[in-house]
Amino acid sequence: MPLLAVALVPLWVVNVAAAAQITTGTVAGTIQDSQGGVVPGATVVLVSEARGTRSLPAVTNATGDYVFPNTTADTYTVEVTMPGFRTLTRAGVTVSAGERVSVPVLTLEPGGAQETVTVIAESPLLQASSAERSFAVTTQQIENLPISRGNFTNLTVFTPGVVSGGASAGGTRLGGAGQNNIMMDGISTMDTGSNGQMLAMNIESIGEVKILTQGYQAEYGRSSGLQITAVTKSGTNRFHGSLYDVERNSAWNANSWVNSKNGDPKPETKEKDWGYSIGGPVGKPGGNNKLFFFYTQENRPRNNPINGGNPIRLRVPTALERAGDFSQTLGTNTNGESTGILNPYIRDALSTSPCNASNTAGCFQAGGVVGRIPADRLYGLGLDILNRYPLPNTAQAINTTYNYQMGGDGFPALPTVENLTRQPAIRIDYDMLSKLRLTGKYSGQRARPIVTPGLIPGFTDVLTPYPYITNYAVTVNYTMNPTTFIEGTYGFIRNELTGGNEGGVLVNETSNRFNGLANFPLLYPDAGIVNPIYYGYEVLQEIKPPFWDGTRLNLPPVFGWGNRIGSAPPNQRFPGWLNINRTQDVAISLTKVMDRHTFKSGFYNNHSYKAQNTGAGGVANLSFQGYVNFGNDTNNPLDTGFGFANAATGVFTQYLQASRFIEGSMIYNNTEFYLQDNWRVNNRLTLDYGLRFTRQQPQYDQFGQMSNFFPERWSAAQAPVFYVAGCSNGAATCSGNVRNAMDPRTGQILTVPGVPNTQAVIGTPIPNTGTLLNGIVHAGDGIAKTGYEWPAIVVGPRFGLAYDLTGTQSLVLRAGGGLFFDRPDGNTVFSIPGNPPMATSRDLRNGQLQTVGTASGVDVPALVVFQYDAKVPASWQWQGGVQMALPWATSLDVSYVGNRGVNRLGSFQGGSTVNLNAVDFGAAYLPQNQDPTLAGSTAVPGATAFTQNLLRPYRGLSTINQNTTDFWDLYHSLQTSLNRRFRNGFSFGANYTWGISFTGNTG
Repeated sequence: MPLLAVALVPLWVVNVAAAAQITTGTVAGTIQDSQGGVVPGATVVLVSEARGTRSLPAVTNATGDYVFPNTTADTYTVEVTMPGFRTLTRAGVTVSAGERVSVPVLTLEPGGAQETVTVIAESPLLQASSAERSFAVTTQQIENLPISRGNFTNLTVFTPGVVSGGASAGGTRLGGAGQNNIMMDGISTMDTGSNGQMLAMNIESIGEVKILTQGYQAEYGRSSGLQITAVTKSGTNRFHGSLYDVERNSAWNANSWVNSKNGDPKPETKEKDWGYSIGGPVGKPGGNNKLFFFYTQENRPRNNPINGGNPIRLRVPTALERAGDFSQTLGTNTNGESTGILNPYIRDALSTSPCNASNTAGCFQAGGVVGRIPADRLYGLGLDILNRYPLPNTAQAINTTYNYQMGGDGFPALPTVENLTRQPAIRIDYDMLSKLRLTGKYSGQRARPIVTPGLIPGFTDVLTPYPYITNYAVTVNYTMNPTTFIEGTYGFIRNELTGGNEGGVLVNETSNRFNGLANFPLLYPDAGIVNPIYYGYEVLQEIKPPFWDGTRLNLPPVFGWGNRIGSAPPNQRFPGWLNINRTQDVAISLTKVMDRHTFKSGFYNNHSYKAQNTGAGGVANLSFQGYVNFGNDTNNPLDTGFGFANAATGVFTQYLQASRFIEGSMIYNNTEFYLQDNWRVNNRLTLDYGLRFTRQQPQYDQFGQMSNFFPERWSAAQAPVFYVAGCSNGAATCSGNVRNAMDPRTGQILTVPGVPNTQAVIGTPIPNTGTLLNGIVHAGDGIAKTGYEWPAIVVGPRFGLAYDLTGTQSLVLRAGGGLFFDRPDGNTVFSIPGNPPMATSRDLRNGQLQTVGTASGVDVPALVVFQYDAKVPASWQWQGGVQMALPWATSLDVSYVGNRGVNRLGSFQGGSTVNLNAVDFGAAYLPQNQDPTLAGSTAVPGATAFTQNLLRPYRGLSTINQNTTDFWDLYHSLQTSLNRRFRNGFSFGANYTWGISFTGNTG
């Protein structure tokens, strides 16, 4: 989309770093005399070119080496003094967060100290002191690159071996084998549910971004994928500011090819991102200042149509269909697209005759009209469901899926939503003493709590009550003596989200079940009661949505409509996530310089708290409302063949409801420490090696609501007996109201007075048989309180080398490898608190709503569990290659990069679980698994099989979806990168990756 950017005041600013557990870089080099001999005892000082501050002096050792650990990211002048030699200065040494800068050898010339020799050179192009795969994007590049400026992680697209999008936040490393860790100003900003980015900060507030792709040092942890570190801008010793405006306007675009072909108008978009910044010293500009500040704010006013400006198209019930008359209903294909031909063939389950175009004897008909359901066969509550939606405002044309439209010529205009989002950031840097430096940082996002119209305005409108994100950090750097350094960081970030499904908390009165569906037959009438200890209870009490009565949620069920209704109308759901996520980081490191060794040890703890209702947006997992699927299904003996007709007669394919609303109060502590050494063996060879020790506590519910399933504890003797199908007339085969539930032990048919049939409980347990917790163990009852376990401590070795082949940093050989551990996303465990004994569920198949609540039934719970003795997901990573300095400030990197993921989960977000209770493949086709009452009713193989719950290996339980750490993958690649440093207003870069990925058993 075209951009209009106006920069009214240029901003030239150098930033102070904060990255992961490290908020600083390292500068190292060697001093020699004009004869090539090393110079011990020389005094070396780093002078900030932005602030004028001076570091504590370092003294060269016996081999002429000096090291400045814990160096704030900045551009420095190296100043060297030694009695009998001229003072030497070397400007333009740029240090990035976490970077190890190897300054080329500096040569002292004999003379007086009052004489100064200035070396004019640029920062080294190559990484000659470390082996990790890392790439920095500087302030100048950030300000000048033509990229989307709403999120600093967009800069990862300039990194070799990384692609935008994918399953990982901030970009995806080719080959997988790990999730990302996104850090800003020293702390992790990860959402511990999705492992996504909690705060997507705009680029204008960022001074530098560094991306470590793999093979990084032991001081980096939490994740084994990309380590993305961003540093906010900071003030300098002069006042600088900026004002900018970025606009997007659909008037500058042509309509899309698809819209043009469909005759749809161009979506309207008018957006503006404008902001300002100011930074400088607290004191006289250019003076001897110690306190510096920087403040910026970006404003994002929006006033756009809903649905992205695209027309809303739905298939809603017609006036005739709402009255039970389907004689004018059009036929559709399996995508719900109209064939343009009438299809009034609505099957009557009480008839054994066919219902099709050539034989309508088995179809509903009244008054001689095929497709019209007799009044005495209609279900009033089902008609009430159909009447909840607006009437059609257009005829359903051939090859379309809708008869209701908003937006576009001749249709009601789409509502617009006006909102304002602000992203402020402030930073204070205080060089209190020459040996003590303090940094405080705040950034966040604030928006208005507004109501957003839904796909059916006035029906599915939602509120986001707390659109706020808060992030702050404090870093302390202290120099104990010229060779000992301490760094500490505390950080905090929090967001409160309300989203998923239809996007927020419903605000329309129709979202209360008692407005139109008060008599809906719930399987668990008290399922909506909310525990007062839950975070969600506090929110509901404060905002008081219409479906909340102070103690319970009175939402209507969620409805499914089948594939003949292509663009189904939306549901009124509880938010997929009504949650709060708060993390706190503490990191401390100690650096000791001894001879040519730079030893570093550190401690890191990431504490997470996340309160979230179970399910994270899945229809089945949010089933405390009830999920009723009216969809057409040939395996359903009662099926009419059309979803709206099924609703009109009360027929469902599936009715699922959980017994309770459950919110997990999920916490963990990720505790890690490390030991590492950067050893300059000589002026050409540097070794980087270390160990990282990780104690990865499982994410668990602090209210003790979790449980797990142990196959070895399941007993067939404790499994329930299930109702099967039987014929009340004594026949072998039957259908309609003659087909009922039967006790297989006695042959007794289950009947209930006033109920036409008991088919809804076929395939459910007979009351007072079996044990509900068969194989299920509550967390803390003889197993870990976390419900599953990881090894107490895992150790990841890291090793790397950098060898300067020429001694002039023009050709450097680099290689390294190690073992890296991953913290899985929380969505792998957020549904576990909904397991028995805290909650259960009932899953009815192929029945009628008229019979629900009167026929007896017992729960068949579905479980989500985590492998009890799980392994910590990890990846082995290795790389080797060369970097070469080329003319015109250009460098070339050619490397072989590989990794192998081990102990992997099936996929990100727990998306590929293993169903321990799956029906054996092909079981539905075996003769012994066929329902005798349906014999001969269809020629479709497997269509007459028993319901799944009668075929599962662990009888009495439904699906048991287990997250397991038994997967692996493998990746090999050749990665090349050609880059020109930003010089004279010009920079370029080109990356190419050739790779081969073996997905192993991850699928």
